Amino acid sequence: MKKRVIVIDDKPMIRQSIVQTIDWAKWECEVVAQAEDGLEGMEMIRSFRPDVLITDIKMPGHSGLDLAEHMQSACPSSKTILITGYQDFEYAQRAVRLGVADFILKPIRNEELEQAIGAAVKELDEQRSQEQSGEAMKQAYSQLTERHLRTVPSVRAKLCADLLSGNVPEDIDPDDRMREGGRAFVGYVAIHVSLRHTKKAPDAGPRGATGNIRSSGAIRVLIDRALRIGAKMGWELIGFPYQQQLILVVMSPKSLSTYEWRARIMSFCEEFTAAAPDGNEEIRRMAVSSTYKSLRQLKLAYEETERLHNTAFFGQEAPVVFPQSLPAAPAARDKLSIMRDLEQFNQWLERTNNQDLVGYLEQFLSQIAKYSGGNILVAKGLLSEVCLAAARHYFRVTGDEFGLDKSIDEVLYDIYRLGSMREASNYLAAFIQEIKRKLGVDDKGYSLMVKQVIDYLNANFAESISLTGVAEHFGLSPSYLSRLLRAETGINFVDLVSKARIEAAKRLLRNPRLKVNEVGERVGYKEYAYFYQVFKKIEGMSPKEFKNRNYKNPLHD
Repeated sequence: MKKRVIVIDDKPMIRQSIVQTIDWAKWECEVVAQAEDGLEGMEMIRSFRPDVLITDIKMPGHSGLDLAEHMQSACPSSKTILITGYQDFEYAQRAVRLGVADFILKPIRNEELEQAIGAAVKELDEQRSQEQSGEAMKQAYSQLTERHLRTVPSVRAKLCADLLSGNVPEDIDPDDRMREGGRAFVGYVAIHVSLRHTKKAPDAGPRGATGNIRSSGAIRVLIDRALRIGAKMGWELIGFPYQQQLILVVMSPKSLSTYEWRARIMSFCEEFTAAAPDGNEEIRRMAVSSTYKSLRQLKLAYEETERLHNTAFFGQEAPVVFPQSLPAAPAARDKLSIMRDLEQFNQWLERTNNQDLVGYLEQFLSQIAKYSGGNILVAKGLLSEVCLAAARHYFRVTGDEFGLDKSIDEVLYDIYRLGSMREASNYLAAFIQEIKRKLGVDDKGYSLMVKQVIDYLNANFAESISLTGVAEHFGLSPSYLSRLLRAETGINFVDLVSKARIEAAKRLLRNPRLKVNEVGERVGYKEYAYFYQVFKKIEGMSPKEFKNRNYKNPLHD
């Protein structure tokens, strides 16, 4: 690229001689402007920002030294060549301070001027080369730094996963490895995020399905969400998948009291779980460990969260659990008792009716929880055995291996992803009820209590009905009533209420004097949008479509 040159001299002949006689192309230069005094020259410098300035030292307006000083400020990488006489040489000391490249004494000789121009151009080239080299080094350093920052989270995540797997040698200090990331940490908290996998991957067993779901990127989305929330709170976090679940490690650079930690962790967990689930992953529960001083203790922290999850599975319903007073380990299991209970369950399947279903299951699941001794794997193994027993009973009666809506591996996967004994109770009740329905057992043979509840719903559907209110009306606990209704009717309480309301709405919609939104309000839906949604879900058409169809072809009950 050509260097820009400005020539300033108040003597036109000298100025024209410089402009016209120098071989500028030889030096890869071009004269972009010329001026006849210092004032005009100052404007030219501001406008063209030259690489080389050739100027007389004494001129009207501003001197050559003034221009050189302005060049040093406005164009610090430029070069100034001063034209001076012997009598002006006392200015040399100031000129040197201003970084003047060279002096040309009058009268000017082209050979001497070209030599000065050549030296200035050479310095400019060397200077630009160094700047480009420095910029390249700066850019390379920036890229390395950025790459390092991108790598740090994955390196830290692998270190933590290796610590849990026991793959970090004892001579390696994980705390030192963390400090290599730029900060020292004095406390670590593990958060074990239990996930409910809402979709099963095709052609995969229980654990294979989880692995396929993770490969879809849903876990990565959860980790990114945790990192964003953590960064907003001023934390450094590590997130990584471990044994089909998500582990988060919160690292603190300063000591905090237990109360402060719990308050901040609780705030983080609430925001993390409040966000809508992504992909196939839904957060079931988050277990938070105590604070540990060394990352080497991460396995202890993880084992603590596992115990918290086990405790929550057998009774605690909170979405976030902290270390409190964990229950003591139960006494040795009575293996004879559980084997006898399993055998009695097989016999019970063949002779029981739906009226006894909920009560028997409650008692039987209580025995499973007691026998498991807080071990989720043992509990789920026994629950799987119960489902297999029910499936075998169906096969013995029908001889149809494929008559159930779910295959055996799908049933086992359902058991694997249960999050609590309450979920297990609901699942078993529905599964066994479905088998009995297919076998034609007690079809619509509801117990007296269920009949009374259904009658109550049909009579009070227009009111604000809740499970708790109905349970109190009949002197039952809400959880027992919910299981009882699901076991005998095959649907939950909310769907029973919706069914009663929609049946009433269908009768009212046949009245031509009633508007659709009035019907919705009469059957208990204050918002038409919700009435529309429920009606269409149950009937497969909108309330208006139903009304129009029945107005043309009236039906009478």
